[in-house]
Amino acid sequence: MSKLNTFTPLGVVSTGWLLTFLVTMCGCDKVEKITTYPVVKHDSLQSAEHLANNERMHPKPERMIGLVVPRETTLWFFKLQGNVEAVTARENDVRDFLKSLQFPSNDRVEWTLPAGWKQLEASEMRYATLVLDGEPPLEISVTKFPGRDDLPQAEQVVMNINRWRGQLSLPPIRDEDLTDQSEQIPIAGSTGYWTSLVGRPRPKPTSMKPPERKATPSTETKPEQSADKSTVPYNKPEGWTDGPSAKFAAVSLQVLDGDLKAAITVTSAGGSPLLNVNRWRGQIGLGPLTDEQLAATAKKVEVGQTAGDLYEMSEEGRSIYGVIVQNQGQMWFAKMAGDTPLVERERERFIEFLKSLHL
Repeated sequence: MSKLNTFTPLGVVSTGWLLTFLVTMCGCDKVEKITTYPVVKHDSLQSAEHLANNERMHPKPERMIGLVVPRETTLWFFKLQGNVEAVTARENDVRDFLKSLQFPSNDRVEWTLPAGWKQLEASEMRYATLVLDGEPPLEISVTKFPGRDDLPQAEQVVMNINRWRGQLSLPPIRDEDLTDQSEQIPIAGSTGYWTSLVGRPRPKPTSMKPPERKATPSTETKPEQSADKSTVPYNKPEGWTDGPSAKFAAVSLQVLDGDLKAAITVTSAGGSPLLNVNRWRGQIGLGPLTDEQLAATAKKVEVGQTAGDLYEMSEEGRSIYGVIVQNQGQMWFAKMAGDTPLVERERERFIEFLKSLHL
């Protein structure tokens, strides 16, 4: 069989060679994809910023020892929290100190301060702070809250122990578990409930300064309609400014006073009221409520042309005022959260803001 040849101006070319040439040329257009991967340098893993963020997101276990003393109209709380070994080393000292407690009245407590300890002045959230001697520095927080007539004392004790457990990322206990999960100690004619917990503190939020905003001249001093493109109309109270953009918020505002800050948001989401209120409580280290407790804490407020339920909660300098509104089959949440002194100061403006909302 004769071999087929192809005639070209350059001469005779074998068909086999031609096919090989064409296949080779076609393959030249195929470029392999190059994938790159970022590799974190070892020195960046040891930077102060990385180590601080890692410690914040993955805190080391801590130990908390505390005593709850229910009186007739008041609940008293004595709490020490810190490094596991350090707290354990001072446990007996704390127990001895608590034996000196005396209650001249339901709203007052007296004690004998051990040598070397210091007592700091009362603050808005604490009745007193007691600083223990030695290293590392440890302190006992002394707080009090009014009791509730609608709940048995034991149930109120469990609620607050669960508040402490939430601060260490521990699950709540049931009312019937109180005897097994605490030690009953006689304190000045009352029964105190001693608890010892070990867990991981909730990650602390990063401290970030809000971006500076240039002041814009205003010809009016009264609240004005927000220029935000939100689908939820509202009146912006005097002194409030636009807040950082929030992905799921229909409204994002803030109020600042020195180092104090409060954020105001309006969102729409799902879930039951109990689930969302307990989520808020968990954000500031409070324990969960039951359905009955939720109903007892709700306060009716005016929200636009309808009504909502207001839930107020505070813990260790942080407060949340949350409102839940169910309107035409949709659930809305209006929340003011931040530093307790500022949140309490802005309460009336928050109430007026709620009245201006058109959901």
